[in-house]
Amino acid sequence: MHRRLACLAVALLVSGCSFTGFGTPPNYGYLVITAGGVGLRSGAADVPPNLDLRLHATGAPLQASDVTATLDGNSLTLAAQHQDLLATVQPLLPLSSPHRLSVAVAGMSTQNITFTVVSPTAAMLAAHIDPTSGLVVDAVFDDAPSQPAVAAALPGATVTWTDGDHARITWKGRAPASITLPPSITTAGDAHLDPGITLSLVGIARHTVRRVTVPGPPVVTGIPVDAFVINTSASNTSLAFHLGKVAEVTPTGWQAQADGSILGTPDQSAVGRAGAATLPIWPSLANDSTNPSATDQLLNSPTAVNRLINEMVAAIRYDGYRGINVDFEGMLAADKSPFTAFVQQLATAVHARGAKLIVDVVPHDFAGVNAYSAAYDISAIGKVADYVDLMAYDQHGDGGTPGPVAGLDWDNSILQATLPDLNPAHVLLGVPLYGRAWGSSFGGAAAYSNVLYNALSVPGAQVDYDFGAQTPFIVSPNGSLITYFDDADSLARKVALVHKYGLAGIAAWRLGFEDQGFWSLFRA
Repeated sequence: MHRRLACLAVALLVSGCSFTGFGTPPNYGYLVITAGGVGLRSGAADVPPNLDLRLHATGAPLQASDVTATLDGNSLTLAAQHQDLLATVQPLLPLSSPHRLSVAVAGMSTQNITFTVVSPTAAMLAAHIDPTSGLVVDAVFDDAPSQPAVAAALPGATVTWTDGDHARITWKGRAPASITLPPSITTAGDAHLDPGITLSLVGIARHTVRRVTVPGPPVVTGIPVDAFVINTSASNTSLAFHLGKVAEVTPTGWQAQADGSILGTPDQSAVGRAGAATLPIWPSLANDSTNPSATDQLLNSPTAVNRLINEMVAAIRYDGYRGINVDFEGMLAADKSPFTAFVQQLATAVHARGAKLIVDVVPHDFAGVNAYSAAYDISAIGKVADYVDLMAYDQHGDGGTPGPVAGLDWDNSILQATLPDLNPAHVLLGVPLYGRAWGSSFGGAAAYSNVLYNALSVPGAQVDYDFGAQTPFIVSPNGSLITYFDDADSLARKVALVHKYGLAGIAAWRLGFEDQGFWSLFRA
């Protein structure tokens, strides 16, 4: 949203053409076209709504009789100012609207420029109970708003600005039931809120965040959810409450050993609940991701591989599982070929029993294959698996720098990098339901409710927003604790990528971690 700092001049060399009947025009030299004081070029997406057009020639003052300008085929009225020609438009051009400007100057080639009017200002309001100050609202804008206009919209409130984009709103007395920032609030980039933003302040519990953003989250409909469940009370309770919104259940519990045997069993509570609801059960077969040598030993032993496949076939036959989910992580890059061969053999075996095969993979990024995705021949896996689950999370993980677990911009980039190797209709988008906190835990993962409890227990903690990632985070006053989390709003934006890219659905990791508002995105 921020305007370019450098003026990009549109320079036109004098050509041999001229306007009939105007005689020989002056040597105008180069023509510089600006909008809002910034050089206007084709593809610009931050043009002010009033256009604020200025035409300047470097060789001689422009004469209005030598210049014709049209916007979307309609003539613009040009007014002389000093040595330049100016034009504005009324009514204002709609925000985010596309347009075509044509400028013809005698003695020069016609210049055609396509552009888009600046987008509406994005903003977030987030209310929570501060341990010291009580009810507070943190306001974040992606373009600095008019501070007097914000203050005027909040009578009785104290608005404290930490910078041009961030404010904290407090009340000495009783807070109102709700607050609204109207669309009339303008911002530094010649834009405004569209629509306005309203936040209810009634009934906010401690250690929770109630927030609203503009633009609002997309509506998602008809998206299947493959739910991962582990053997915890929270995970199974979530499954019990939301069975009607789940398409398949993937209980964890199996771990493949180096000799092809299996340690553990799929979580029996989840199996029982899913079975009673007649939902497909796709148990997760995991390796020990902390012991890549054991996985290497397994994959390179035909005897061990055959034993493991026979175990899976027996489970399908005797326990009635309708699919197997393969979740092998932390593998050596050298195991790419043997892992692919294992997946191909397993696919043949489970398909012979009428079951499905789902394989979890680490997606490629914009730079191509990375250290985490090197062991996956994604194209070959996609040819034999019924579904490929792209584990689109841990963009920022344990031990790394603070940042979103899966920012929307990052999700888009990895999908664009990975989908050319796959059939999107057979791809599940892995969606993280957990948050991460960087402080003493260096990015440890925890449930939504837990990370919020810890982050909001710190007096003065501020709720912030990453507009590119479309992900909220909380920062302690001294920056020693930074917590990124996903709630229903930010998750809706990721889930909507299923519609955008034509995917099969989502794989939610994992039940028991989530903001309960997540389930409001899906109909039973």
